[in-house]
Parts: sequence; C-alpha cells; structure tokens
Amino acid sequence: MSKTETQSEREMLEAAARAAGFDEKWVEFGVLYPEYCMDLVAALRISVEHNHAEETRPWVCASIDGGPLRMRKAFVEDVPDESRRWDRMRLAILRCAAAQAPKEVA
Repeated sequence: MSKTETQSEREMLEAAARAAGFDEKWVEFGVLYPEYCMDLVAALRISVEHNHAEETRPWVCASIDGGPLRMRKAFVEDVPDESRRWDRMRLAILRCAAAQAPKEVA
C-alpha cells in the first residue's frame, strides 16, 4: 500500500491543493464542498473514466499523463453500488491529485 493510499482525506486535500497551486482557503472549501474536486480535474488535467454499463464490476478511474518522461498514473476505485459512484469518483480524483504534489524533503 502506498503512502497516498494511507493518507487521510484532509491530507490528500492538502497535497492536492499544493499540486494544483491552490491556497489553504481552497482546502477548507474542498472539505465543505466536495464538488470542488472538479477544480483539481481542470487544473491538473486529470482524466476520469467509468466502466461500461454492461460490465459486472463497476469502477471509476482518475488518471494523469506524466508527460514524455513519466508514466501515466491511474487510480481506480471500485463502485460498490451506483448510489456511491460520485463519492468513489471524488476519491479517485483526490488520490490522483494528491499523488502529483511535490514530495516533501525530510
């Protein structure tokens, strides 16, 4: 399990905000208003894909192309039922954005 997968949602929001160049105020709004994840999609050019309707195992994927020298990073979340698709999409976007944050030096 990677560090990103073990981070709290708040930590992921903070890392995602750093990656997108957003300030702390954005983090507070991101906590209160989950739809702010669309700001991350636009700022970081994150692609979001969903399973085809006929597939029996629903999923959602947020990915980003790392450019010519870096590989594509993809974060897949299973969708336990359709009523949770938005929440699982938001989580995949958040994980993808947080992974783009500059690494902190100890």
